[in-house]
Amino acid sequence: MYDDRRMRALLRRLNDLAVFDAGRWPAREAVARTLGVVGVAAVLFSRLLQFRRFPGMIAEVAWVDAWFRALDFLPARLTPSWDMERWYAWNGYTHDQIRWLWLLRLGTWLLESGILSGYILAWLTRGRATVPARGFSQTVFPLMLGAMPFAIVSMPYTFEEWMPAKSSAHAGALAGISALLLAGASLNLVGLLTLRRAFTIMTEARSLVRHGIYRFIRHPLYAGHFAVYLGYTLLHLHVATAALYVVFVAGQAIRARNEERKLAAAFPDYEAYRASTGMFFPVYRSRT
Repeated sequence: MYDDRRMRALLRRLNDLAVFDAGRWPAREAVARTLGVVGVAAVLFSRLLQFRRFPGMIAEVAWVDAWFRALDFLPARLTPSWDMERWYAWNGYTHDQIRWLWLLRLGTWLLESGILSGYILAWLTRGRATVPARGFSQTVFPLMLGAMPFAIVSMPYTFEEWMPAKSSAHAGALAGISALLLAGASLNLVGLLTLRRAFTIMTEARSLVRHGIYRFIRHPLYAGHFAVYLGYTLLHLHVATAALYVVFVAGQAIRARNEERKLAAAFPDYEAYRASTGMFFPVYRSRT
């Protein structure tokens, strides 16, 4: 039988351990910046190598193959390719339909690559933490949540199974999911570029950002993540990915609450800001 009191007691003991006090970690900012930039740059480079698989290949970008011939020395799994045009033409799609689907995929690829570039910029330019993270829930827990989406996108692609290409609803469903990915990625990128110097992964207070999109929503990055990873959950739909997505959303909500408590303690005017904005959905309320 689940005992909430024991879980709370365990969490308190973990939070009290010195190893989870980020303020004691030597060269913590330099190490975090180095690991963050290198890690994100590796993911971005991987996306560039996989351009022929996502968004995929059509006649208009056949010239890309010449560039990739110089990378023939790499394992094929690092530079995969998918002939999108041949696949959809075989399933009865017209030239124009294939181009529109490809453009949607290209838009997603460009925006998500832009987000990765934005993370690199944020890591390089963010300010020093006014109040460092302390405790398991402020250090390790956010890192665990940050890794969870990678588990979703690494699961088998199942969209073709539950929405076959020959289905009349396939193109519409794919366009809808692509629109969801584009909307979430756009929100994430705008929020990230606005936050930039206050960017953090762990629960820390750096500076209070209230301009731009933060005038209306306190956590645009998380809201964008909800939309993006809902789209990827649909593309990789499985019992495991659906469960991971639910846990991810719940965890991000907890993470957001932890951050708000931290910011409220660090910045006296945070409570007034919180009272005038939405948490995950944009709203505007008069502050007078």
